[in-house]
Amino acid sequence: MNTDKTMCNRVGRPNYPADFKRRLAVEACAPGISVSKLAQQNGINTDMRVKWRRGLCAGLFEPTTPALLPVLVKSRL
Repeated sequence: MNTDKTMCNRVGRPNYPADFKRRLAVEACAPGISVSKLAQQNGINTDMRVKWRRGLCAGLFEPTTPALLPVLVKSRL
């Protein structure tokens, strides 16, 4: 499985992309799934998956788009 993980500045600590974390968190929420097997199949620690699931519930993995607000410009006449 290709996770496209990158190494961060701490030795031995991979930095997984948000879409990978979100996908595993969603898969772990499915009924009848073995969290341990899911973590093992993807080469991650089960505790990481639990943290990612909490992040999913908190909305941390939702895509963010810049909000555009309407602007009304008045002339000074």
